[in-house]
Amino acid sequence: MTLELELDGLARTLVSRGVRGAAVMLAPIAPGAGASFVSRALAQRCARLADGPVWLYDLDFARNPQSAGVVFSAEGYDAALQGSRFWRSEPQEAGRLAMRRPEGEHIFISRFEREPGSVQRVVFRSMPDYWGKARRACRLALLDAPGASPAIMALARDLDGVVLVGDAGSTRRSQADAAASRIEAAGGRVLGVVVNRVDLKAAS
Repeated sequence: MTLELELDGLARTLVSRGVRGAAVMLAPIAPGAGASFVSRALAQRCARLADGPVWLYDLDFARNPQSAGVVFSAEGYDAALQGSRFWRSEPQEAGRLAMRRPEGEHIFISRFEREPGSVQRVVFRSMPDYWGKARRACRLALLDAPGASPAIMALARDLDGVVLVGDAGSTRRSQADAAASRIEAAGGRVLGVVVNRVDLKAAS
């Protein structure tokens, strides 16, 4: 199965949940698996199918790769939902998470905004109340987690599930099983694995 068909099927599954929104994380089995690419492609597919907004949370607060080089529309808002946050910056209130819509797209992407040098550290924390509010505010919240990020274990239990992303050329089954075991031990639910960079010529 190609990545495109796999994502189309996953998108249909994620948005066919009735009136209730969902919050799902995409996490790489190992760094470099392409989870950010898969997250963005999945968000765009879900936005075409959903009857409400799709939010893409970029959990790489240091680099914000999902918004790099993106031209945003004026439409946007603070992602601290009614004052609730799943992160804590040190010093407190040194940064904020903003949701903005790229021009020409139907998704919203988060960006951690701060003054240069103002944030010493960001800590992710379990906050089920936040994700309950997110489910009511949008049709689907997708979380793009960087490899080995502490956000994966901190947030997994609060979400509807985690989709692991593997690289067809380098990811081994034992790595996928180990990643799934760690997430489930932390209280999360693994929904499945998306395999990126499949070589169709080699597979045929």
